[in-house]
Amino acid sequence: MLTILHGEHIGNSRTKLQELIDQARKNNTTLERLEAKQLSVAELEQALGSTSLFGGNTLCIIEGLHSLPRSKKKTQLITMIAGADVPVVLWEKRALTNTMLKQFSTAKVEEFKLSKALFSWLDMIGQKPLPTTLAKYHEALSQEDEYFCFVMFIRQIRLLIQAKDGAKITGPPFMVAKITKQAAHFSKKQLLEIHGALSELDLAGKTSALVLPLSSELDLLQIKLYSQK
Repeated sequence: MLTILHGEHIGNSRTKLQELIDQARKNNTTLERLEAKQLSVAELEQALGSTSLFGGNTLCIIEGLHSLPRSKKKTQLITMIAGADVPVVLWEKRALTNTMLKQFSTAKVEEFKLSKALFSWLDMIGQKPLPTTLAKYHEALSQEDEYFCFVMFIRQIRLLIQAKDGAKITGPPFMVAKITKQAAHFSKKQLLEIHGALSELDLAGKTSALVLPLSSELDLLQIKLYSQK
């Protein structure tokens, strides 16, 4: 049985992966954990053919297969995984396309998507009125963990800084165009200041020094960002 966990919501897919690992340990299953970027064809062959010393079951977990560049080795790894006789969990930190998934026709596939409200909120920052942006932020909070919203906020600000610097942004053209348009609503100084404030929040959270809940701190940061515009 092949199980594929993929999608942009890495937090949720990681949680699911841990659930499968915990269940395997409870059943005294032998775990083989492999990183695709360090994996050779011979090592995978050995892992898929291995069994517990006590005759138990084996679960093979492979991470990041589709992050590998196109190559003969990657094709061989995919063929071996698709035809494996032992249970395999394939974890990917990205959403796989239908073409990619067709290579594993018998797999159980679970996709972990980010909420639309989260993306809408991030796209609104600086471009829509503050009340509208905050309302969408709280809608995102109702669907996502506050720390995940925090991480995605940091990511968005970093992308906007890249755009202001004229640095190359990795992603589809429509996403690059959106980031570039959004960055035009800020000065680089504003973005660097908010990034510094986010870094301070991150440190405060890790040292249990937050004055307010993280979600409220993000409210205040957005108000501050708009007040500087």
